[in-house]
Amino acid sequence: MIRDLLNGFVLLAAALLVYRYHRAIIAAVRRFDANNVRRIAEQERAKTDPLAHFRETLKTAEEQVEAVSEITLADERLGTPVTRYIFEGERFATRAEAERARAEKIRAIAHSYYVDLPRALAERRAPEGVRRAAEQAPPTTDAPTQPSGSNVVPLRRGNETLH
Repeated sequence: MIRDLLNGFVLLAAALLVYRYHRAIIAAVRRFDANNVRRIAEQERAKTDPLAHFRETLKTAEEQVEAVSEITLADERLGTPVTRYIFEGERFATRAEAERARAEKIRAIAHSYYVDLPRALAERRAPEGVRRAAEQAPPTTDAPTQPSGSNVVPLRRGNETLH
């Protein structure tokens, strides 16, 4: 008996809440649906776009880098308030300089991804036995024991030939 009353009260309270906030709920559902439609359309365009992979890589790298923040400080010379921009703990006088440093960081992350990509793809294609042997083998270095003073990498090492 009391259980039925409590169930009825909870149902009535939920109905009143839905009625009270139905416009906000419908708006949220519409935004969610519009975002899904936009995302699906972008995925369809990306299938035919040869540069989509680069855009996705840059977008992923951008998510890994913090945004430029703005602070107001007293000027060292005059004591008047002046706006400075901070990126990764470094202060910049203009937003353009800070955004340039941020863009360079994003580019470096994306570049390192493409530098590491061939090795990752080769490991993915290698048979399990080869992968295990490569992990267990000690690293070999053909570099000279004495520094030569040059940072030029030789084209051939030992008895290797270029084909």
